[in-house]
Amino acid sequence: MEKNQLNAKYLLKNPEYAIAPVFLLVILLSAIIQVVNRIVPSLRAPWTLELITYLFGGLVWVGIALAIHDDSHVGIKTIYQKFPKKSRKVIKVIHMILFGIMIVIFGFLGLMSLLSYVRRGQTTPALHAPLWLMRSPIVIGCLLSVYRLIERIVMIFKDTDPEFLYDIPLGLEELSIEELIERGFIEVKKGDRE
Repeated sequence: MEKNQLNAKYLLKNPEYAIAPVFLLVILLSAIIQVVNRIVPSLRAPWTLELITYLFGGLVWVGIALAIHDDSHVGIKTIYQKFPKKSRKVIKVIHMILFGIMIVIFGFLGLMSLLSYVRRGQTTPALHAPLWLMRSPIVIGCLLSVYRLIERIVMIFKDTDPEFLYDIPLGLEELSIEELIERGFIEVKKGDRE
């Protein structure tokens, strides 16, 4: 299996893994400033709570794309795993297309909101930052999500989706691929692993 290495090339191919930690770091620092602000009355930082709110919302939208990339969205696996492999592929593609339509609608509505904020020149109350900038992770997250959905659908059609590479016996879905190979439950085809 390929090991993910955190380097510039990897982060450019997977921007979700760069954006999410930065958002979390800024949220953490803002929360610390907010706590210090409450302890030291002379320190005034009313913008911290607002920044935390906007970044947490942005983190949710980037997290959607990250979950698609990792194929870790919530699903009903007990029913889904009972279908044969070909049926699961069809179900997964239909699911991703429907999910993609929903994300495109959210992205379009988010873009319309951003354009409205720009036209009106709206700013945030405490930060006085352009509202379109603070709400832009919605559109960015939608674009990343659509890209990841297309990537997943292509992987299914090319038979490179990790879920369908191996014939995992029913009831053993929770075990890692390495553990299933070690125990002899699945065989490795030539070219699947290096």
